[in-house]
Amino acid sequence: MKTLLEKALKVSDSAEIYERKVQSTSISILLGEVQGIESEKKTEISLRIVKDGKLGAAIATDRNDDTLVSRALISLTHQKSEAEPFPNTPISEVESYSEIVKEMTTETLVASAFDLVERFKTLAKEVAFGVEVSRTFKTVSMVNSEGLDASYDYSNVEVGIYTLNEKGFYNASRSFSGADFPVITDEDLLGMFREHQLDDHEVTLGNERLPVVFSGSVMGALMLRVVGGVSGANVTKGISPVTDKLGQKVFSELLTIRDDGRLPLGLNTCAFDDEGTPAQNTMVYENGVLKNYLLSVGHAKKLGMKPTGNAIKRALFSKEIEDAPTVFETNLIVEGPMTDDEALIRGIKRGLYITGVMGAHTGNINQGEFSMNISSGFLIENGELVGKVKGAMIAGNIYELFNEVEALGTKKEPMRGIFYLMGYSPMVKFREVSIVGK
Repeated sequence: MKTLLEKALKVSDSAEIYERKVQSTSISILLGEVQGIESEKKTEISLRIVKDGKLGAAIATDRNDDTLVSRALISLTHQKSEAEPFPNTPISEVESYSEIVKEMTTETLVASAFDLVERFKTLAKEVAFGVEVSRTFKTVSMVNSEGLDASYDYSNVEVGIYTLNEKGFYNASRSFSGADFPVITDEDLLGMFREHQLDDHEVTLGNERLPVVFSGSVMGALMLRVVGGVSGANVTKGISPVTDKLGQKVFSELLTIRDDGRLPLGLNTCAFDDEGTPAQNTMVYENGVLKNYLLSVGHAKKLGMKPTGNAIKRALFSKEIEDAPTVFETNLIVEGPMTDDEALIRGIKRGLYITGVMGAHTGNINQGEFSMNISSGFLIENGELVGKVKGAMIAGNIYELFNEVEALGTKKEPMRGIFYLMGYSPMVKFREVSIVGK
């Protein structure tokens, strides 16, 4: 990498090389039979150069690509925005990978998946089901002309389990993810089977306001709006609802939200972000009070603050090497006073428990607005799940909704935003949410 850096510096004022080597394997099992095994191994390289205050970039799959520097120069000539200096802050180690996952072969991954299949058969022989397991291991390295020379390893295993109804369509599901192989308990499986059985008990709702419990996984659809609000890009543009509200109470005092890029064996744990800023544990909201924004190098400079290690090569619908570093979460964590999950549900006379939504990307995300179809939800009556809700939507704004928090559960689940897992949340109960029904 240093040879390529030296070559880039011959035609630029400063330069950065970002490289990631990725190995991934995915397995799909349906009704106890392997449907497919896919593997991929790739190297991705991104070069960013600064010349005369402008930034240029190019990507390649080989360090020896002779066109990489020239393509970055061509890119530079079409840029008008001012480039920021590359950082060189000391990087400390993080626990971002599992040695077991690193050494895991396709054979051991298949064996682990079939262990889960056998547990399915034991607990619910009559239920049709599927299992999807993916394993990723990557090494991320970065050098720049300011003296940064760092790397870290990353591992992730994601397990998705689901049941099928009599017509062969997806029914109940669960997902688990982390740097290590996730622990899946019998209670996790039995809870999914209970939801599966409710598919035969269809209920409809009218237009009403009800207490609503969002599962930990579905909280991701709401947290997309939280991230949009505290993104440095939106704050510096003045289009965030929380611009100039640092130190003010914005959400319920029951709600604490932090972004922990250093979380041991987390979903998105990293030693540094994709600009080279060290990963941090950033308190975003503490007891409802806004404490920090999530900032890249450029946004931090504009606000007179420090970058938070949240510049990620990602876009809303992609996570590719060519994506420019943009402010996103690492491991977003929702915390607060805890209530036993079952007790939380038992305390509701009539309400809604939501485990799946469609349309998380719709509405004005940066302003906190949401309007989503309920793809998987259950009516609660007298503390029991009594039926599966069909044909209903939820709508509102998180800056109102997050002041309606009444309780948080105990068990944290991986939150899914749209296509990516974004952190962990327990189930959260809100006092009232607008339901659009039939």
